[in-house]
This record gives sequence, structure tokens and C-alpha cells, in this order.
Amino acid sequence: MSDGIIPTRAAMEGGGYYNRHSAMQAAGNAAALALWQSAANSVAFGDEPLVIVDYGSSQGKNSMDPVAIAIQALRARAGDERSIEVIHTDLPSNDFTSLFNALESDPQSYMTGSTGIFPSAIGRSYYEPLFPPGRVHLGWNSWTMQWMSQHPVDIPDHIFALHSKFEDVHKALLLQQARDWRLFLQRRARELRHDGKLLCLFPGRPEDRVGWEWLTSELWHALLSMKHDGLLSENDLLHINIPTAPRKLADIRAPFATGDGAFAGLRIEHSEILPGPDLHWDAFERTGDPLPLARGWTGMMRAFSGPTVAASLSAKPNRAALVDELYGRMEASLASNPRRHEHFVAVVLLHKVG
Repeated sequence: MSDGIIPTRAAMEGGGYYNRHSAMQAAGNAAALALWQSAANSVAFGDEPLVIVDYGSSQGKNSMDPVAIAIQALRARAGDERSIEVIHTDLPSNDFTSLFNALESDPQSYMTGSTGIFPSAIGRSYYEPLFPPGRVHLGWNSWTMQWMSQHPVDIPDHIFALHSKFEDVHKALLLQQARDWRLFLQRRARELRHDGKLLCLFPGRPEDRVGWEWLTSELWHALLSMKHDGLLSENDLLHINIPTAPRKLADIRAPFATGDGAFAGLRIEHSEILPGPDLHWDAFERTGDPLPLARGWTGMMRAFSGPTVAASLSAKPNRAALVDELYGRMEASLASNPRRHEHFVAVVLLHKVG
């Protein structure tokens, strides 16, 4: 890949697993849908076919509502006969089969009852150029910008850098996040048409808290217990690194801290950090049954981190069994100690002005 970017993570758990275990992400998306509709209602266009891009689509289930909202808003302005391209992008290893199956069979598919909608997909990292200049009218990006383009540093005391106690780990993390954010913005700015809009939603954090402490610690302690039982070595743990972290508003806004408030021709129209939803805790409070909560959160954690853990254990002949054991231990621990999952969501709307 160009620019020295080294891919060090796998796509989400395949076989439709991510689609079945991403209720948290779907609930978080709801916080941005009104803003997204406003963007679709105001984006500029001419007589050309309209282009909506879903950056980081995974298996597509959580893209259905946002894309449907954009199609409805654009068709209300341009007419029902206007052709609309919808392009889903993700890593080459992504489960695009589940995405296209969902487009055909999911009751919530934006293709249901529609004509003149042309879906396609690109298997390439969005840290690379994906489109010719000025191609995209509307971009949707949710629950992906927490992933860094590469591991910034080894972490001796955790698998999530932000939860390490070492300051040099934190510094390397923040530097990598800043580089990735600027590169992502530069790539998208080139692809957006003049007056195009891009909405990004991803894990954020307020100034005084991080979030995700409970679930990330439970996964880490499950790994430590496997090391204690002789199933994993110290070297194994050092190489298991999930390169994700939330961002503060100050870090999100940093590239735009210029005289005219623009970066690479983009300007922030809206940015905020919101508390994230916890559907599993809400259900637990109603029923008192910790098992659905434990299964729900373990499924979510495995859906996004499991493939990266498996890739880190690629030299192990029994890695599939080890991954099953890891998340089985995590589920048992969550069931024995149910808690509310505290997390936060960053919502950012960008406008191409230059």
C-alpha cells in the first residue's frame, strides 16, 4: 500500500456475524440520522447521477437506514427518475457476500421497492484513494474511524493502547490517530464534489473520561487467565493488539484550527460527543437475567476484535479453539458481574467548501 500504511487489522467477523452482533452500532447511528437527513436535504447537485458512498460498510445491515434516508431525501429534490449510485467500501477481506445478500433479502434493504438505484462495492482501505476527484455527493462513515491504519506501538500491559498505564504508549497512540485523521480527511476531501457532505460517527470521549473500561478490561483479563492456565504465552499477549481508540473533540477539531477554519477544503458544520446507548443493560434492568447481556456484549466484542485476535495468533495450529476459549471466558465473566457499558459517540458533519 502507498504512503507506508501497513494494514494490521482484519475486517469484521464474517459469515454475517457482525450483522447479527452490531445492535450497539445501529443504536448509536440513530443519534446522527436527523443530521444526516439535513445533509441530504441541503447537498448541492446538478443533472448528473447522484453518488452516495458508505465508507467502511462492513456487512451492510447498519447502512440500510442511512442510505434509505439519503435516497428518499435526494429523490424528493431530484425526482424519482434520478439515478443514484450507492458504493460500499471496506477492506478486501470484508464479507461483501453478506452485504449483497442483505441488499437482496433484508426487509430493511434500501433496494426494496426502489428502481434506478445502483449498488456496488470497493474492497480497499479508505486510507487509500477510492474515487476520482469530485465524484462523491454524500459520504456516510460510521463506527470505523476508531481503527488506526497501523499498530503505533507495542503495549506491554493491555491490548488497547488507551488503557495502558504507560505514557509513551499514549503519546504514540495520539500521534497515530492524528496522522490517520488528517489522511482520511485529505482523501475524502479530494473525492467529494464541491458542496459535498460527509458524516462521520465513531467512538468519542469527553475530556474527563475514556469509556469502554469495563469491556476492554474484561477481554484483557480473559487473556491473562488463559496465560495463567498455560494456553497463551507472554509473547502471545504482546502480539495481540487491537488498534482502536476513541477521540476527543479537541483532537477531531485540531486540523481545522486555522484562520479560516478549513482543512483540505473541508469545514466542520457540526461536531459533538454524545453518551452511547446500552440496550443490553436496559434489557437486564427489565428482566434481571444477565445471560443475554453477557452474550450480547461478548458477541459485539468478538464481532469487531475477534478477527484481529485470530490474525495475531496465526502461528497457532489451534487458534480457532483459542479464540472460542477467549470469548467464552469473557462471556462467563460478564454474566457473573453485569454492569452498564459506558461509552460515547462522536458525530461530525463535514462540508466540502474548497
